[in-house]
Amino acid sequence: MTARPWLRTAVFAVLAGAILADARPASAAPAEIDRPVHPAPFAVSATDSVVYKVFVANGNQVGITLTNYGFFGNNFVSRSPSLEYPISSGFEHLVRGGLWVGAVAQDTLDFFTGVTTGSVDGSQGTSAQQSTEFTPAGSAISVRSTLKRNSHYDPNAISELDVISSFSDNPAKRALGNNEDHRPLNLLVRQETYSWSFAELQNFIILRFVIKNIGPPLQNVWVGWYSELASGNKNAYGTWPPSTASGPGSWYNKKWLQYDGDIRLLREHYCGTAPPPDLCGGDYAPYWAGIALLGTRPDLLVAGPESLSTKRITATAWDWAPGSALRDQDTERYAIMSMGAIDSAVTTGALWPPSDPVELLSVGPFAEIDPGDSVEVTFAIVGGPGTEDPSPIRTFTQVAQKAFDNNFIVPIPPPSPGMRIVAHDHALDFLWERSPEFTPDVTSPDTLDWEGYRLYLGETRGGMKLVKEWDKKDGRFYDTGLDEIALGKDSVQIDQTWYHYKYTVGNLKDGFKYFGAVTSFDEGIIDTGSLESGTTQNLTEAIPAPAPGERDGHKVTVFPNPYRVEAAWDQGPTHLVRDHYLWFANLPKQCTLRIYTLAGDLVFETPFDGDTYAGQGARGIYNPAQEQDIAAPTMSGSMFGWNMITREGQATATGLYVFSVEDKATGKRELGKFLIVKSDREQ
Repeated sequence: MTARPWLRTAVFAVLAGAILADARPASAAPAEIDRPVHPAPFAVSATDSVVYKVFVANGNQVGITLTNYGFFGNNFVSRSPSLEYPISSGFEHLVRGGLWVGAVAQDTLDFFTGVTTGSVDGSQGTSAQQSTEFTPAGSAISVRSTLKRNSHYDPNAISELDVISSFSDNPAKRALGNNEDHRPLNLLVRQETYSWSFAELQNFIILRFVIKNIGPPLQNVWVGWYSELASGNKNAYGTWPPSTASGPGSWYNKKWLQYDGDIRLLREHYCGTAPPPDLCGGDYAPYWAGIALLGTRPDLLVAGPESLSTKRITATAWDWAPGSALRDQDTERYAIMSMGAIDSAVTTGALWPPSDPVELLSVGPFAEIDPGDSVEVTFAIVGGPGTEDPSPIRTFTQVAQKAFDNNFIVPIPPPSPGMRIVAHDHALDFLWERSPEFTPDVTSPDTLDWEGYRLYLGETRGGMKLVKEWDKKDGRFYDTGLDEIALGKDSVQIDQTWYHYKYTVGNLKDGFKYFGAVTSFDEGIIDTGSLESGTTQNLTEAIPAPAPGERDGHKVTVFPNPYRVEAAWDQGPTHLVRDHYLWFANLPKQCTLRIYTLAGDLVFETPFDGDTYAGQGARGIYNPAQEQDIAAPTMSGSMFGWNMITREGQATATGLYVFSVEDKATGKRELGKFLIVKSDREQ
């Protein structure tokens, strides 16, 4: 197979599991700047035939919450990605989104014009589950991967992370925000999302909808993607969901919309003040996010004059207004999505304040879908940096279009190697294996085209930098060879995996979190260039510190001591008191740590096991709710992080404390003291 021309660069991410979620419906909220929050408990019985599930897809730089009921985003109910780009940056771009399908249908009563909505205008924090007219068709969200080392490897996978679910609009379901009962169109939808972690492909996620008619014939069918795009920096808010009283104030009314008709991309950028782009304050949230229509099947979108295509496109926006009489009936929503025109407000780079737009991008008509027949509509959610023109988001959209046009067969780099990090005093050892060197590339004329490795490290996930690279001696690249890192006969086996290479990064700060990865890159060919695997295939968090035996004879220490306001590693406007922590270092491998007041009152007690401890209980070290796609950090085995929360669940007060460390192996006890100086502004 001959590779197609592609644009290049590099990066990857693993996935997070499906979780059961949601809340009872809340009453439709009036249109107001500060979106009210109306959560309430909602339970799904174990005896139900369907299960509502959500899945945070972190397959690349686009982190998005997917569901098995036609709703996208998380409505800002938590700080986990709703539509976060770049992933782990804190920049959110979507409150809610949803699939819309409209048609002329019939039921036992008569013919009618209906629209099934995955989401309509609603308030942040309300129930996603109750905001949709779709119902899960089953109880699972399935995951596949083309990566053989991935636990979800499947030879039938399309991408490095496929997420698949099915849902239907029958039985009828009255959704929150809709003012009329739902009349089913009798749709069965299979939703597949695809993502890759490398080159320009890391900047988009594909949404493929296969829409099957399981009822009477449907006529003049339109398919659209509704969205409330709204960009901002969630790390600037001390409370969540965002409000006018938190951080920089209201999240909304700061939207710059743009429609690129040549690539069918409807995009949004933060803009605090008019006019765009110069006075938008783009550094506050310096990324575009948008939805692109890639194509339809079996009837194809045809580029060029409208007369050459049976399909038309609607790109429009309106001022956010839950329950508006202009859109509270299916006939009104169908008229909007089927107008087959581009709203001038989204073609001129319109700035909306004091309005607050939501968007719809739709395509149609499919003249008729007979019982049992299906149509496909494919979109891409795309992100890109900057405000310059042409924006990189246009380039990334064009790459997504190439993927669609080529039936999602894309040139691929060799996979990242299996890797582990070993923490030491002021250093991290990187160990990795050599399977990428023997992994065939079916998209390249030279099926064994591996060239070398690159090592990345940084104090933040998004701030990783290239530390060093090595490539085989073949007259390409730098010809460094692999002698510096090859272990040869000294290859080591850990947990049944052999590691063949090792490199130590020194001069690091003990107690600070680091993110590291080792990637592979290939030789490249004339029309593609070299490709590199994504960093998140083996992305690992690690914390340097003395390993057991490295500081024999040294006593247990606490740092920083005194702890004043906050440590260097937990500074920032959104760090709540439970995100702060200090370190106990040079602990015995197994011991019991106790902390007392000067009066002898026991404040905190915990067993410590250096073989298993990975920051548990200290949210600032590792928060699984927000880092679902990365394992707990690798640690040295002699250091414990305390979040300064007492055994009664309260924050510790300013004062002098005494600690006791009892070595379980020897029974020896060591005493010490430390000072905590708290800030009046801590929450």
